[in-house]
Amino acid sequence: MQSEWCGAEITPLEPDPGHTGGGNGAEAPNHLDLFSPACPGEEETMRKVVLALFLLVTTTLPTAAAELKGRVLASDTGKPLAGAKLEVRELGLSATTDGQGQFVLEVGAQAQLTLVVTYPGYYPVNQRVTLPAPALELSLAPVRPFTEQVEVRASRAQTGKDPATFTNLPRERIEESYYGQDPAMLLAATVPGFFAYNDNGHGIGYSYFTIRGFGQARTRVSLNGAPLNDAESGELFFIDLADFLATAGDIQVQRGVFGLSGMGGAVDITTAPASMEPSFQLHLGAGSYNTQRLTLRYDSGLVGGQWALTARYSKITTDGYRDQSWVDMWNYFFSLSHFGQRSRTRLVLFGGPEQTHLAYYGIPKSVLEGGRTGNADRDRKFNPLTYPGEIDNFHQPHFQLISELRLSPNTELTQTFYLFQGDGYYDQFKTNRKLVEYNLPNITLPDGTVIRRTDLVRRRTVDEWDAGWVPTLSWQKGNWALELAGELRLHKAHHYGQVTWAQYYPPGVPPNRRYYDYQVDKQSSALRLKASYRLTDDLLAVAGLGYAHHRYELSKDRLKGQAFTDNFDFLLPQAGLLWRVKEGQEAYLNVARGMREPNFRQLYDPQDYYGTRAYLDPEDVWDWEAGYRLRGERFSARVNAFYMRFANEIVWAGALDDSGVPIYGNGARSVHKGLELEGSWSPSPNFGVDAALTLSRNTFTRYREYGYDGTFTSYDGNRIAGYPDTLLLVTARGQLAGFQAALTLRAVDRFYLDNTQDNRKNPEARRQPGYVPLVNPGFAVVDLTLRRPLPELATTLGLSQLGAELRVNNLLDKKYTAFGYVDYGEPQFIPAAPRHYYLGFSLGL
Repeated sequence: MQSEWCGAEITPLEPDPGHTGGGNGAEAPNHLDLFSPACPGEEETMRKVVLALFLLVTTTLPTAAAELKGRVLASDTGKPLAGAKLEVRELGLSATTDGQGQFVLEVGAQAQLTLVVTYPGYYPVNQRVTLPAPALELSLAPVRPFTEQVEVRASRAQTGKDPATFTNLPRERIEESYYGQDPAMLLAATVPGFFAYNDNGHGIGYSYFTIRGFGQARTRVSLNGAPLNDAESGELFFIDLADFLATAGDIQVQRGVFGLSGMGGAVDITTAPASMEPSFQLHLGAGSYNTQRLTLRYDSGLVGGQWALTARYSKITTDGYRDQSWVDMWNYFFSLSHFGQRSRTRLVLFGGPEQTHLAYYGIPKSVLEGGRTGNADRDRKFNPLTYPGEIDNFHQPHFQLISELRLSPNTELTQTFYLFQGDGYYDQFKTNRKLVEYNLPNITLPDGTVIRRTDLVRRRTVDEWDAGWVPTLSWQKGNWALELAGELRLHKAHHYGQVTWAQYYPPGVPPNRRYYDYQVDKQSSALRLKASYRLTDDLLAVAGLGYAHHRYELSKDRLKGQAFTDNFDFLLPQAGLLWRVKEGQEAYLNVARGMREPNFRQLYDPQDYYGTRAYLDPEDVWDWEAGYRLRGERFSARVNAFYMRFANEIVWAGALDDSGVPIYGNGARSVHKGLELEGSWSPSPNFGVDAALTLSRNTFTRYREYGYDGTFTSYDGNRIAGYPDTLLLVTARGQLAGFQAALTLRAVDRFYLDNTQDNRKNPEARRQPGYVPLVNPGFAVVDLTLRRPLPELATTLGLSQLGAELRVNNLLDKKYTAFGYVDYGEPQFIPAAPRHYYLGFSLGL
């Protein structure tokens, strides 16, 4: 074949598969010089044609492809991460790992590129890669949930590190037991040694708890490390946190003195860690006594490998079991998390208003038995607070900033900054009250009659704020571990009371007369150093020393003109040993001192017309603990004994004041001792049993209660009121035919209603006709929970999840009273609801 171009003859070469250089039987040139002039005068034309051909070839022919391959592993387990996402920033390419964590990316001839690897629950990896590159092995570190690290240092005990008695309640157990009830009621059904009751009778609304016989005012309660107890009274108001457990992470309940905890123990609640996956969840529930619950939750998932947002809105309403014990509350929750390579930070905002018709008074036995109308079922629901306006209104928004910073491989700083405000009031109807007690003059009628008493409505208002800082600095190297924990809390509150209505209101007196008006400041600070040293591979010694300072300041007492400052300083030592007997078994011994200042109104009560300045000593307790833990593949068990000796104990006197708050006395010496056992057994993945038993004895060794005339009553040797000797919890759970079921038995021994131990030293009183024992009878209650995930229906409806749950509380329909007290010698009882139900549905997008 021949071609003709400017008279030149071009002969095509034959193929040369053997690369021998032959072809056509003639010697061929190695290259063709296209830039040599082909024809005279046409050099410039030749160059343009060649350049065009070069550009055409280089832009249309494929470039030799480069492969980037490797695998992605979890750094903590070494296992492959299937479904990890990989992105090449410069090229916009992406891929996911297969079941073995392997990946292959066609990345072209790019010399350098940036590879970003992400996986839910793990820190992202940004790696610069130079091509060509060998097979990569990328390790992703897990994002440790805040519940494991950030807010747990100062306030939490840790298995294998602390010789302490505590119970951890994981998120799964909370979800299993929670339907919107007060947190205290949930813990009473899940934690050993924890006793609680509820004003409304069915678990939603005002609730109160004790641990080892110590009321909630003596138990430190914290949320993400920040204290929740009222700074002045030590009391706790979970009702201000409606549906909070819907976004809780886990809960730790400590019993006894640990760290900077309260006298009887501590409860630490964490908010749930940020979800690594985006989701939207809805829960709708309804139950007995017109109970309704709505929960909406949104999770952004991990955004940009660093940020995550959680937001929740909840509303709970109920009529309550007892008459006029309704509750109407809503709550918001907002959490913004940032994950860095050496730090984690969370901004948490939550709060919401509540309205509750109060129901804190009990009823006598005669009413329980139908003495009002002849219908016992009807009468036991009676609420003595019949005034429709006896309503509590309160709003307490919280702001928290939680931070963790790893300063070095051995050193970590965790901090919680917090601020919360409280603003609210409640109204009370009071009969036959002295006018002078309410800063009102007596009324003289035209006929000379003097009116000194009246029925009235009073309003008690508080406007307060608390701010604080809870830092913990921890260091660990070799056999040593040191922890320096601190706390700073500032509190300021303005209290005032008004008479909003009176049957006889003095003429000429402005409306809403104030009968008390004062301001209280309190400053609290604490510092604790704890050192741990591993004496041997199996023996750990722990010692700590804490210092706490509390300062009350009363100022601006506008009616009585009182002003004072009271200071309390405590030195709190602790020492213990933790012995690993063998794998899965450990024993511990611990001794610690706890102290607590009196609450403000025990020192002086500006709200009481007759109140005078009191000088009380702080409580002082030495706590001895010994325990043994056993863990196996399918079971765990724990047994511990405690002995707590108190001096100057501030004890409940067996009565309530006219706001429903327990009345306390000072100067007692007492001993709290007992045995606590708990265990779990899971013979198969579909069945498990948890059990807990508490056996205790709380006794005064010396206590005198003095009357106004100087006489006293001795309670030496008597049992302390308000707490049973025996508590039993058993929960069996299983899965069958797609259902998840849990059956819980809660048995509570009888307990005394006041410190006379049912008039132990006055047998004559017990022999009087019609005598009602000052004892709350023991009771046993069974609760049933059925949950049914509906994955097939969820897939059909395009949902990520769908489920239903049915809860039957008090399954056996027992009529019992959950608590009681004594009022002017007559026992009063708080009834609990008979069988009642809750039905809920949950869905996710």
